[in-house]
Amino acid sequence: MSTVHSPDSDSTRHCVGNVLLSPTDDPQSRRYKLARIILDEMYQFVGLLDVNGNIVESNRESLEAVGLQADDVIGKPFWETRWWNVSPKTQATLRELIRRASAGEFVRCDIEIFGQAKGEETIIVDFSVRPIRNQNGEVVFLLPEGRNITEKKRAEAEIARKNAELRASRDLIRRQRDELQSLYDKVIAEQELSDRLLLNLLPHTIAERLKVRPELMANSIPEVIADRFPEVTVLFADLVAFSRLASGMDPERLVGLLNEIFTEFDSIADRRGLEKIKTIGDSYMAAAGLPEPAPDHAVRAAHMALDMIDALDRLNHRNGYGLRMRIGINSGPVVAGVIGKRKFIYDLWGDVVNVASRMESEGVAGRVQVAEATWRRLGPSFMLEERGRITAKGIGTLRTWLLVGRARL
Repeated sequence: MSTVHSPDSDSTRHCVGNVLLSPTDDPQSRRYKLARIILDEMYQFVGLLDVNGNIVESNRESLEAVGLQADDVIGKPFWETRWWNVSPKTQATLRELIRRASAGEFVRCDIEIFGQAKGEETIIVDFSVRPIRNQNGEVVFLLPEGRNITEKKRAEAEIARKNAELRASRDLIRRQRDELQSLYDKVIAEQELSDRLLLNLLPHTIAERLKVRPELMANSIPEVIADRFPEVTVLFADLVAFSRLASGMDPERLVGLLNEIFTEFDSIADRRGLEKIKTIGDSYMAAAGLPEPAPDHAVRAAHMALDMIDALDRLNHRNGYGLRMRIGINSGPVVAGVIGKRKFIYDLWGDVVNVASRMESEGVAGRVQVAEATWRRLGPSFMLEERGRITAKGIGTLRTWLLVGRARL
């Protein structure tokens, strides 16, 4: 941002990109200019098309990402611009989306475009086209938006690497803390924390710890949020052979099915007092006993596992599917914390997490497999049958039980 001093007054004018803010602006002009600044500074793609798919406007960030100027694209068909030159198939997909949006439909999908290094690297975007109507209900414009989700894949790989390091030793955790601090510096330098974003991504108490921090400068060291919990139960669930079912579905139906399943699981987690940690593909992870300790954490997780099996059975009955699920549970101490570069994620580390994951991956379709640590904590409220010993990759021999149901007391 540059500051221009007026020759005939002490007031200042601020130039942001191509927008000049002046003290003499009337309120309406100032609102339009501020809206333009917001649009240009958004890191994702936002634009405006006419009903035929020709570009009317685009924000600066998306243009600069592929080395374009507004004059290069205004008035041209959206699918002919550099973003969509990945393949004729990509361009055909976009044209179909625009056709549907022009007919009044809101459309959305994940798609590959050129979006980095001046248009020489591809990224995956969560892309949508929304019809905009006039006072008579007629579609007069189309609003395309694209959010870069490539970082999500990279972040997941980075989390897995950090998890392996954190298991190695306490000293490595301290070194990892320095790395997290560096990541926080970059996050703070790029954008302010949003209350709404924090509450969507993090447990409430963790979000509150971030929100009460003083405003941080780019070169400061933020507080690292990392806690040890001595008593937690971790639950992993995975849809069996879901990839084969998904291969025959269109993207909207696939996402809709996963959303229906995981939304129901989220409701169960809220009802049973568990914290949803994350979903990866068709896998679901939750934990009981954090960030607020709970003495009955194992019981909560067992109830949730049985509720999840019942919920999937109801969905199969409604929709005619034959989906089955493996669930694994383990209990004990974990380390939990917040990591991320542009997007925060609350995650868990430790042997307990690894064993819980093996309980799921080495489990039985349609059943809940429980590690010995959880079995010892459940007590008489549940019916369990011993499965015996299994050999878990990277861990060794484990004694396991199958959670059959709730005991009738």
